[in-house]
Amino acid sequence: MENLSIKILFINYKGGVGKSALAINLAAEIGADYVTNDIITTSTNAIQIAPNKRRIPKELLELDCVVFDFGAMSTQLDPKAVQATEAADVIVIPTDTGARSIEATIKTVNLVKPQGKPIAIVINNFTKQKLFDEAVSELTKALGEVTIFAIRSTTLFDRVAKDGVDWYKNIHNEKGEWRLNKSRIAHEVVYNAILDLGLK
Repeated sequence: MENLSIKILFINYKGGVGKSALAINLAAEIGADYVTNDIITTSTNAIQIAPNKRRIPKELLELDCVVFDFGAMSTQLDPKAVQATEAADVIVIPTDTGARSIEATIKTVNLVKPQGKPIAIVINNFTKQKLFDEAVSELTKALGEVTIFAIRSTTLFDRVAKDGVDWYKNIHNEKGEWRLNKSRIAHEVVYNAILDLGLK
């Protein structure tokens, strides 16, 4: 997508909820810079903020089209996360359906809510609709009306980890990847909805 100007933050109190996988895929999808304070495992195009830095370098905050991916926190937003929430046009909080993840997601929403930015929760990596519905119920009970998207369990993330974002950009039917292409299309629906929230 050419000339897109948007800053997207992926964040969650808890690790292991699909945050980096979603952030990397969305960055690849829209041609954004991908900036993380996490350990890089799957993205060859990542810009990593050194762990000892307390602030996000100014040049990274000024990037026009960027996806920030911030790792798990302890008890509060660290200074870099505060900067990222201030800069973001939309804040995305991925979660799975586990009780600890839902609890952490509620805490994360309450931490970033004061910024007044659009917030989207993405429940991902689930196979049973019942678990998704229960997670939605818990989140809405605790947070009231909140934007929630769903991405079912898929091997797409595993393939991106194995073959990289260039493979993700070029999934097509000729190579027998039609099932994964179907998954990618489902992801794109969610990514486009996130963009719409941030561009309002």
